[in-house]
Amino acid sequence: IFFPLIMFNFTEIFFYPMKQAFILWISAAIITFLIGYFQSRTSSYYPISGTFGIEGQKVSYHLKKIHNSNEDFKLVIRTDREDLRGAALWRIDNSQAEWQIDSMQFVDESLTAVIPKQNPLTKVEYKIIISHNNKEFFIPATQAVEVLFLGKVPFTISLHYYLTLFVGLLLSIRTGLESFHNRPRLRLYSIFTGISFFSCALIFAPVKKAYEMGIIGKSVPPINDIFEVWLLLLVFLWIAAIVIISYAQRKKIYALSFSIISIIIFLSQNL
Repeated sequence: IFFPLIMFNFTEIFFYPMKQAFILWISAAIITFLIGYFQSRTSSYYPISGTFGIEGQKVSYHLKKIHNSNEDFKLVIRTDREDLRGAALWRIDNSQAEWQIDSMQFVDESLTAVIPKQNPLTKVEYKIIISHNNKEFFIPATQAVEVLFLGKVPFTISLHYYLTLFVGLLLSIRTGLESFHNRPRLRLYSIFTGISFFSCALIFAPVKKAYEMGIIGKSVPPINDIFEVWLLLLVFLWIAAIVIISYAQRKKIYALSFSIISIIIFLSQNL
């Protein structure tokens, strides 16, 4: 008689909290993905892409606004029409110089051209003109695109930067969702969130920024040039969160509030 009751209590004590935690982790992961996707799509550096037709044949383009490389910037227009002609026009941004005009070459079903590599932090504006049967098509149709040249960042630095950033965002959201757990461990999650944001903002972000600026081994930049304000805000926010959650009475409300504020700060980088 008592054996089924004992097994029911065992299941309720151990498996239900595990199931609840699993649901909260999945929810946090989904929210983190959606926020990251929204941030990238609304960023001013998100590439411009599109497709249009010329006499039944597709012409596709993907125009980047960031160039993290020590090589020339390559422009590629995908098309099946070998009779298309194209020209790339470019100049240093905010300069009074005339447009540099380079003819595009047809290679492997693509019209290609290159913009020579520039010094880090240089902005170049460019546009492409496609011609066919005395008709011209401007890409993009309205105004020129700006591409920012940055120094190449080692893969390990980029990996650790984005890993600590998005793990921090994931943990901050998970901390907020922990408020809905029957047995919340808010202080534990807040500590790991703070550690992740601290590592990103004060270790990997400055090194990444120094590589992008091309100053590694050359000069020591001002502090305000290599630290991101929004990342520092996340660090200070979760230092405060650890203290408040550790001693406040209404821990769940504070945890949820800090989570929401973190999302707002993360999205503020697009402003």
